[in-house]
Amino acid sequence: DPPFPTQLDDVTVFFDASEGNGALAGFNGTVYAHTGVITSQSSGPTDWQHVQGNWGTADTNTQMTSEGNDIYSISYNIEEYYGINPGEIVDELAFVFRNSNGSIVGRDTDGSDIFLEIFPPNQGLLANLINPKENTIIDQGGLLIIELDLNMVANVEIQDNGNTIYNSSSQSVNIEVTGDELGPHNLQFIINDGTQEIMIERKYFVLDPNEQLINAPEGIKNGVNYPSDSTLIFQLTAPDKNNVFLFCPANEYRVDINYKLTKSEDQNSYWIELPKSLFDNGNNSYQYFVDGSITIADPFATVVLDPWNDDDVPTDVLANLPAYPNEFTTGIVTAFDLEPENFAWEDADFEGSPQSNLIIYEIMMRDFLEDKNYKSLVDTLDYLERLGVNAIELMPISEFEGNQSWGYNPSFHMAVDKFYGSKTQLKTVINEAHKRGIAVIHDVVFNHAFSQSPLCQLYWNAADFRPTPESPYLNETARHPFNVGYDFNHESQFTKSWVKQILSYWMEEFHFDGFRFDLSKGLTQTFSGNNAAAMSQFDLSRVTILKDYADHIWNHNENAYVIMEHFADNSEEKNLADYGMMLWGNMTYDFAEAAMGYSSNLRWSDYTERDWNEANLIAYMESHDEERMAYKLKEFGNSNTSYNTQELETGMERIAAASAIYFSIPGPKMLWQFGELGYDFSINRCVNGAINPDCRLDPKPIRWDYQDNINRTELYDRIAAITYLRNNFSEVFLEGEHSLNDNNAFVKSVQILHPNMDLVSIANFRITNSSINPDFPYTGIWYEYFTGKELDVSDPNQTLDFDPGEYRIYTSEKITPPGGFFTSVNEIPSDLDGSIFPNPISSGEKLNIELNETDQIQIAILRSAQGQSHVLNDEFIIPELPAGIYFLELQTNNNHFFTKLSIID
Repeated sequence: DPPFPTQLDDVTVFFDASEGNGALAGFNGTVYAHTGVITSQSSGPTDWQHVQGNWGTADTNTQMTSEGNDIYSISYNIEEYYGINPGEIVDELAFVFRNSNGSIVGRDTDGSDIFLEIFPPNQGLLANLINPKENTIIDQGGLLIIELDLNMVANVEIQDNGNTIYNSSSQSVNIEVTGDELGPHNLQFIINDGTQEIMIERKYFVLDPNEQLINAPEGIKNGVNYPSDSTLIFQLTAPDKNNVFLFCPANEYRVDINYKLTKSEDQNSYWIELPKSLFDNGNNSYQYFVDGSITIADPFATVVLDPWNDDDVPTDVLANLPAYPNEFTTGIVTAFDLEPENFAWEDADFEGSPQSNLIIYEIMMRDFLEDKNYKSLVDTLDYLERLGVNAIELMPISEFEGNQSWGYNPSFHMAVDKFYGSKTQLKTVINEAHKRGIAVIHDVVFNHAFSQSPLCQLYWNAADFRPTPESPYLNETARHPFNVGYDFNHESQFTKSWVKQILSYWMEEFHFDGFRFDLSKGLTQTFSGNNAAAMSQFDLSRVTILKDYADHIWNHNENAYVIMEHFADNSEEKNLADYGMMLWGNMTYDFAEAAMGYSSNLRWSDYTERDWNEANLIAYMESHDEERMAYKLKEFGNSNTSYNTQELETGMERIAAASAIYFSIPGPKMLWQFGELGYDFSINRCVNGAINPDCRLDPKPIRWDYQDNINRTELYDRIAAITYLRNNFSEVFLEGEHSLNDNNAFVKSVQILHPNMDLVSIANFRITNSSINPDFPYTGIWYEYFTGKELDVSDPNQTLDFDPGEYRIYTSEKITPPGGFFTSVNEIPSDLDGSIFPNPISSGEKLNIELNETDQIQIAILRSAQGQSHVLNDEFIIPELPAGIYFLELQTNNNHFFTKLSIID
């Protein structure tokens, strides 16, 4: 208000939160206008100038007034409010609307910004053409609605391809025109009040509803295809739609009859073959325009251009992409390579570890690396290899909404989210991982999509802000209580084809070794409403769907890993596990209770307790989804007057004790990032340091400096030693007969018997000393794995004294851990009489090494965590070295052993 505003006016802007994307519909809080202007100084139609509003704050300058019924208003003078420069012409006001912190944003229906036309300031004759919109399309014989408003009475003549169809004096025009003539039409509006004349042009198109139906050439898939050196074929599957046009730089993202897609014989798909040369010189981007009203990026895009979030993308990634076509379009745009990438793979001989002996490291790129980039992940693979990891699982890296996310809000399931790097950089990670014997698993999200997904926008009910009942991909309402976003219908053949093409793409193009299906229990059409128990019951339809997807994966790679985050009734999980799938098993509570010194029950971490035939249970101590064990220890661990699990050194030892039992149980294992260093920040930590469940998804501190703490690196080394056992004696864990003894709430043990080696792991989770019967299966010499000490077992029922939190792994063969036998801080191993001090020590200080008379030191070497060696002189003076943890290797005439040394500033 006023309806024909000029840049000189005082205006009131009204926002209807129930329209557009409807994100703020029904919102009860304060709404803020994030606003700017498109002016003569803008570089394109979306280049905001003079932006008002500090994003994420309760900014009174942009606070709106609630008018009730989802209507909000804000009033101001345009030139004063925006600070328009002298001579600068305002063309449009630009808006998005938000809550105070910007987590809920109201936009246009397609997710784009909202624009309001500003008229010339002379306040003479003004016209507002409401209909037809640009690029309007009707079928032959259909009606075209023309609506025109003026600010005064004037003569209006309307011509259609040069033929006058209306000529009258009026202040508003509202007529219907029948579209008889096929092809493009140019409407001209000549408006004259006797002193001024305005001319407006608008195109519309009349199409033949009975066009010839022709199938695409054999083998064409959805998305971009490369049938020859000189042509490209684009295909979209969109059942129940009438027409599709390709928008691209060559047609300036406007309807052009030469870019109309051909409908297939089954009327479900649309395709077009075009010369590749049309997309040369950085013009390799496009959108689809469907039924004259829906503009979308390709649902099968492998890269997208996002005008709202690409500013945070690494510059080297953006440098290889076409520029966003600001001057032509809005919304997300598909980018593509003119030629398929010929990546130089070096992994032809790669074979992953047997799935029941996997050691998976779960990674969320955002909270793992400071630059959050695949290039740095390559540099981190050596660290993971030393830890004994043989698989990494990347939390969702397909295109998700925004940049700061866990990734479970996907919009383009086949596109690499550029925030972490390029397609080539991701391939480099996988290639380098394979060279180290490490498999790479993709965490995929097929339960749902979010509203920016083209599959949502193709069949969208804007009034209710949800998919329409006609959608062949998505349910109008979710079928189960755990849904977020919009729920896929996996009984639809269109959804199944979409999923399978995406799975094939990630395996063929990126050499992924398997998939973890997020919320796999949700891939069902069985309606459970809000009843979580009903959702978990055995569901044959769901089992059939998941087996179909697993078979598709195994048809590509018979050794591929298929992991389900399922949490359904055990009868269903057993069915899937015995079929060959792995399933997540959440054991975070009980392992943390054990580590904290409270009673626990670990039985459900053993697949045999669940009556499964195969060791396909990934029972984890930590995952991205649960509170961190080290944090619970620090905050809630048990204690007495002489022993406190909340202390750092003790807490790390108790995590190692839990790890000793956990990794001894046969079956695939998983570590959550930094768990090997005792990550002790809460999952609910806010960016400001407060603890609040609302901050669960917030970025968390990245703590590679943990490697400078001897207690944390000791935990890393202990876990690496255990994984060494599993990786180098895999047949013991794969084929041995095992039992988990969990009859005591505080003492746990695992026994494995195999012809090559037998193993007994024991941990005392009490906070007091305990006399424990390890239940050795037979008498004879056993070797404590970590220290190398021999134990002569003369009675299988003999008891051993364990300190609080103490753990041991006994093996029937003496095995040396990868870094040598472990000692306490100043202890010489293997029962030698001597000591090493001081420890910690500073550069330039003398290290005192005292051994018994029979051991004479031949050589003493300091090795850094990076493998650099420093030979100590006869005086044992520590050279100038950076502070950190080092290994001291001592070679004597009788022994050869390692111990840790901490060098401090």
